[in-house]
Amino acid sequence: MKEYIAESGGRYTYTDDILNLQELSLSMTAIFEDCSNFIVSGCLINGFDISSGYVWINNKIRYFEGSKGATFPYYIYEKNISDATTYANDVNKRGRCNYLCEGGKVVPTENDMVTGMVASFIELKKEYSPRFIDKFMGKYAVLLETPFARQTILKDLLLEGNLSVNKCLESKTSVSVVNDANSFSLKQLVKENGDISIGAYLNSALVSEIIINANGTFSFIKAGKELAKVSQEGLTFANSHTNTSQTGSVYIYDSHVVNTLSESDEGAININHKGLILGSSKFRNLNVYNGKQASVPIFQVVGKSDIVNVTGLLNIRNAGNGFVLSNTTFLKGDKRLINLLSWTDSNNEPIATIGYATNESFDFNLTNTLGNIIISPKTYVDITGELRINGKDISTIYVNQTNFTTELNKKVNIVQGKQLSTEDFSTANRNKLDSIFKGSIATISEGYVTINEATEALNKKMNSLGNLSDLPNKGTARTNLDVFSKGEANSIFLKISSNLLELISLTAEEVNGLTPQQASALKVQRQTAVRDNLDTEKKGIGDLKLAKASNLSDLPDKVLSRKNISVYSTTEVNTFLAGKLSVNSAYTGAIFTPDHKTKLEAIKTGVFVGTDNEGKPIAQVEGYTMTSAIIKELAKKANLLLDGYNATQKDSVAANINVYTKAGADNKFASIDSLFQDYITLLVKQGKNTTEAQQILRNKLNVPSKEDVSNNYIKKDGKLSDLILANAEAKKLACRTIGAAYADEYQAKLVDTGWLQMQNSGSGTDTRRLFIRQVGNVVCIQGVINTGKRDGSNWGGTVAIIPNQISPPKYGLRTTLCDFNDDHKYNRGSSFVLSGNSRNILLYESGWNNIDTEINFTYMV
Repeated sequence: MKEYIAESGGRYTYTDDILNLQELSLSMTAIFEDCSNFIVSGCLINGFDISSGYVWINNKIRYFEGSKGATFPYYIYEKNISDATTYANDVNKRGRCNYLCEGGKVVPTENDMVTGMVASFIELKKEYSPRFIDKFMGKYAVLLETPFARQTILKDLLLEGNLSVNKCLESKTSVSVVNDANSFSLKQLVKENGDISIGAYLNSALVSEIIINANGTFSFIKAGKELAKVSQEGLTFANSHTNTSQTGSVYIYDSHVVNTLSESDEGAININHKGLILGSSKFRNLNVYNGKQASVPIFQVVGKSDIVNVTGLLNIRNAGNGFVLSNTTFLKGDKRLINLLSWTDSNNEPIATIGYATNESFDFNLTNTLGNIIISPKTYVDITGELRINGKDISTIYVNQTNFTTELNKKVNIVQGKQLSTEDFSTANRNKLDSIFKGSIATISEGYVTINEATEALNKKMNSLGNLSDLPNKGTARTNLDVFSKGEANSIFLKISSNLLELISLTAEEVNGLTPQQASALKVQRQTAVRDNLDTEKKGIGDLKLAKASNLSDLPDKVLSRKNISVYSTTEVNTFLAGKLSVNSAYTGAIFTPDHKTKLEAIKTGVFVGTDNEGKPIAQVEGYTMTSAIIKELAKKANLLLDGYNATQKDSVAANINVYTKAGADNKFASIDSLFQDYITLLVKQGKNTTEAQQILRNKLNVPSKEDVSNNYIKKDGKLSDLILANAEAKKLACRTIGAAYADEYQAKLVDTGWLQMQNSGSGTDTRRLFIRQVGNVVCIQGVINTGKRDGSNWGGTVAIIPNQISPPKYGLRTTLCDFNDDHKYNRGSSFVLSGNSRNILLYESGWNNIDTEINFTYMV
């Protein structure tokens, strides 16, 4: 910028000087070049009059003379005039341009003689006229006052201070709170379907959010997964971690489930009272396992069949009550009263039963389909009723002793050498027959057995060549042998080669849903438990301890150690003792100092105040007294000391020595062991209640009550857990106060695949120079592709494929390249298309064959 200068002495004026002055003037108006027409100053409306002023019309500042009796709307429009000036050789040419303006009810429609266009104008209305404050200041600044109902800011607005809004704060997209220090932000927005989202973002990527659905429900989302939902059905969530829980009358704590609200002795916990969707359309089972991931429950209640299964030992222990099998339908006079205690094998085949088996009789049955029934009493079996065999009375099968003796007496005795039949029946034959008797395989008794019994017994035995492969139930066999299977041993016992690794290893199910920090903490917790059981310490701890055998020689810093236990070193002690007498040189006698001499000389015999033997008064003389004098004086006081003072004397003595008696002190002063209770009692006697008395005492001591402390202060051991924070804003304020970050404002780290090479489609494609990268939900494809390398025709052939680790676009994309030529018939071009949800980049080209082409796609998933 050139500045005009005129010094004394006469200066020539040049055209350049005039141009410089004009340039300076025009530069003043350059700041308005991007503004529309407006009133710079003046042009105030007073009734129907408009005052004079300056206006900005068509990039020029113009002077308006004003108007009287105007009708509205009123228009101030440009009027430009060129003045002619005489040039050399008396030639008239344009010498200046006058940028003027006029006003009127209408704007002229003919073109301006200078601009050649219809005149530009400003419209003035009684309620509004465009002015400097809104057309210029309002273009670049936020106005405190504006003639408009609303001011629009076209770009971002950054406030370094707080923003306070007395009315509604409205956003067409979202409301965000951003922490630039850690890139976390809180964003509130209304989605297209009407749902309201309150989300935490990290670098614009959503971490977690709370959604207020249009149907009135609430959803808590993390990483796109719904953690919990609040609806008319209640609070729904996948996992719950709590120390206690109360639902209706049921209270759960530690490992207990109790009914805490029922006031009767019949308070109970009901399990599976209702079925599917709280109805009765489907049955429900109750399964109890052993905690070792067994495939079969130890205790099971089958709802559909009303069966209770117990796979382990059923041990009934009581004070002699036994157990009862009751039929809830029929009484004892009805034959349908059936109840059995049954034994079955692993295939549920009946083996033995005991009880009432049929509804045809009242017979009590004892059945064993595999073997015999053995009764082993200590002495005898006494049957009081009739004894039958196969339904027949035993008396009809066997003879009694009396009948047998009677009939035996009718028989002929055997005579040696005589025949009783056509065959001789010798004693040897009789002895042989007597030695033959029926035995039993089950009881391992001597005698013969039938083929059926032997076959049945052998069928129960295992073949030695089978090596236990013919066991009917290997699980039951292992239980009987008290051994584990391979699978059970692998899950129960530790492997030597693993070096206790099974005790601290975490399975995929255990770490599922845990953060890396939580998984690491769980592993450290297990390592600590193993070390406690082995009575060992953590690796490296032993290096920090002192060895007993070293006698403190392994201290890393002996000077600091002596300082910590407040002792001197040998060198320091020797320095302190330097120049001192040794113990052997010490004086062992009594030392008589000048102070002792002065004190001894000051000790003199004193005299009690009183009277002598003649009754004359004796003045008191300070000093030591003789024993006889003390005894003499004590003789005068003995009665009072032995008999004690009466109440009047006590009051007199207390007044003389300016002290309170015990009764007076008890009435006036609070007792230490009463802990201010006597003060409260005094105030209560004066008409105050206990609460008021305690409050007065606290006011005197200037201390808060328990309730004041518990309501207004937090505990150290609570670690801020008892700090009441009403909302998220309060939590953020607390975090800022202690210099901590608000957890919900963090966002998970964005996934970055790095640059990957695009995949080929068949052997004819070449993607060596085409690459793809995904950062968060943004995918970018960049590089070079040859249009002649394709899988298919030139009208839809595949040139590259997106790798599987990159997400394809949800919607279609296209990029087109052209080669323009004046002769349109030589115009050539190619399009690369990436369809929605597709990984194939397709080529559409005409005359663009075998050309190395730079392409790029960028999309969001």
